[in-house]
Amino acid sequence: MLEVFIPSDAGFRFYETPLRLLYEKVQDKIGDDNTFEFIRNNTFFYMFIYNKTLVGGIYYFIKENKLFLNGFANRKMFEVNVECLKFSTTWFNSDIYAEAQNRASALCLLKSGFQRLDRNLFVLKKKV
Repeated sequence: MLEVFIPSDAGFRFYETPLRLLYEKVQDKIGDDNTFEFIRNNTFFYMFIYNKTLVGGIYYFIKENKLFLNGFANRKMFEVNVECLKFSTTWFNSDIYAEAQNRASALCLLKSGFQRLDRNLFVLKKKV
């Protein structure tokens, strides 16, 4: 069973420390130099739990007047990551952009319906 928590949810606090540690572990790989506290407090931040196991987090933010996302997850959960990403994109009505920092991220974006715009820039076009 997939669960989603935002920072104001009680369930978020239960998994917050392992999520913060995961973010700090992969922070350089996802190309974000912001602190965990900054992204938690200043983005649309979502934590994903699958069968009581921490999957990871996805956060949405505005950059250059466009909606972008970034995310991070535990290893060996690719199919769950794709489902979490697909699910989270349904909460927004505008096009969504993402920059893939590695091959696995690019593959996850493509499997989730994103299209490659440039070498590592992807977009999910929303029908209006």
